Amino acid sequence: MPESLRAFGRWQHEGRAGSRWLAALPDTVATWCDRWDLKVDGPPMHGYNSLVVPVRRDGEPLALKVTWPDRQMEEQVLALRLWDGHGAVRLDDADTTAGVMLMQRLDHTRPLREMPLEEAVPVIGSLLRRLAVEPPHGLRTTGGIAAGHRREFVGQWEELGRPMPRRTLDRGLDLAEELSNDDYTVLVNNDLHYDQVLRTRNGGWAVVDPLIVRGVLEFQVAPLLWSRFDELGSSRVEWCVDALADAADLDRDRARKWALLRAIEYWMWGLRAGFTEDPVRCSHIVEALT
Repeated sequence: MPESLRAFGRWQHEGRAGSRWLAALPDTVATWCDRWDLKVDGPPMHGYNSLVVPVRRDGEPLALKVTWPDRQMEEQVLALRLWDGHGAVRLDDADTTAGVMLMQRLDHTRPLREMPLEEAVPVIGSLLRRLAVEPPHGLRTTGGIAAGHRREFVGQWEELGRPMPRRTLDRGLDLAEELSNDDYTVLVNNDLHYDQVLRTRNGGWAVVDPLIVRGVLEFQVAPLLWSRFDELGSSRVEWCVDALADAADLDRDRARKWALLRAIEYWMWGLRAGFTEDPVRCSHIVEALT
């Protein structure tokens, strides 16, 4: 097991359960390789809370993913089954209780982040639209998230020492109230960004590791701004919003409003988390959109 996975601070918060999960990973991989008739085909990789092992079955390259079993993992399996390999990684099998998934193997060395923005933005925008299928019930809604911001913004702003002008906060409050009434229409990948889009074996693109909510696609514009803001710069924020709106068939005005609201929210969230760069990026996005 990679020591870099063990070193993540999150396992301290999980306590003994996290330690047991980490210690059991080699046996878990062996058990599911045996159950699904898999052969390990390379060194393991990992993210923040999962281990991914390249495997083969009958010569086909696949990926065995062992993840911390929680509600997010269950929703990820639900989303991948709904998409069925159309715009997202194909899920071959899963056991949500054990936290294991068997998936199509993608080329992790070629994320969409490596593409120039002028090429990457239309690709990710088209994927955003392609994954907008009918949502299941029981998910968080984008309107509900906005309503939560309406309740929490003032307290967070005061707690952080008023890090932004009051007029910016008031704009965020007005947007949160307005957008809390958005219709809950489609399935939205709440963790879509350029590192989460990988090349398929046939040269296409597929989304991995989704986190899902139910609502409007415009909700997801903001992360596509701040995740590559250093390349984008303030002068091209408007261009990026428009390009995403074209590629994903979004309402431009609503896309700007959601981008502004979420940039204000992430600005304060980043400060609470102790981030130094992301709050500054969000402040520039806010300035560019107001």
